[in-house]
Amino acid sequence: ITPYSPLEVAGRDIYIREGCYLCHSQMVRPMRAEILRYGEWTRAAEYQYDRPFLLGSRRLGPDLQREGGKYPDAWHYEHMRDPRSTSPGSVMPPYPWLHDAKIDPVDIGASLRALQRVGTPYTGIDDASVASSLQAQGTTIVQSLSTAGITAEWDDEIVAMIAYLQRLGVEGTAYIRSQGGQE
Repeated sequence: ITPYSPLEVAGRDIYIREGCYLCHSQMVRPMRAEILRYGEWTRAAEYQYDRPFLLGSRRLGPDLQREGGKYPDAWHYEHMRDPRSTSPGSVMPPYPWLHDAKIDPVDIGASLRALQRVGTPYTGIDDASVASSLQAQGTTIVQSLSTAGITAEWDDEIVAMIAYLQRLGVEGTAYIRSQGGQE
């Protein structure tokens, strides 16, 4: 399990700010119905670098622990703009401001330094390297969105949110398989 990238940290910060954890848990419990619906149950190691933990205690929406890679970037973009466009009957509110608001590399650097102080093994955190990392990963997502006819910028909050959602459970699934679990 590796620490979140700067763009994923930005997305996680937005996820927390918007209260997404209030409706979406991030913990597949070891019960048959949950494993059938969401995938392999969550292991403690998957939360190694999560501060604060976003396990959640209530589900109005689906559990997001295994969300990464489940849908293309464009799906997440549209889902945050209008949840019912991708999930008919959804009670989730739209988050259109994420498509216009920008992330601030200096703020993300501060988040990374705070995570470093509590034990996340980040090194070389300076404004230039953080901005470079944000732009590199953000540009990859922007290119993916452009193949679906969507125009975005690497520093849009929606791009950071997509980075975070696409990371959820990806390394955990690989970790579980390495430990002999099934997915």
